[in-house]
Amino acid sequence: MYRYRRKLSLGLKEAEEKFKAKLEEKGYKVVLEFTPSDVVRAKVGVDMEPYRILWVCNPKIFYEMTKKDYEIGSFAPCPVLFYRKDGETYVAINTADDVLEIIKEPLEVVRGVIEEL
Repeated sequence: MYRYRRKLSLGLKEAEEKFKAKLEEKGYKVVLEFTPSDVVRAKVGVDMEPYRILWVCNPKIFYEMTKKDYEIGSFAPCPVLFYRKDGETYVAINTADDVLEIIKEPLEVVRGVIEEL
């Protein structure tokens, strides 16, 4: 597995807002948001630094990807991680080499948005 990660000089909320705005400029949207750190706190009783997952999608491109591999849904929409660790804010995406060609364009758009943060 390959990971693209970037440390940001922004707070978590500001980073997410900036990411969403830049993403929409490229025709993508966050279609689902999840905060595992809240679930850990509620279910396990452990406090951890904020950890968020935003699923990013362009419906037209998703449809085109399903024409190449109908089961691409396990990789798309693209999950983007936003988290705090040791007081620092990070954003990251993971890709797998065997599906890289199918999801290359959406990942490059998301990676470009991350670079613009």
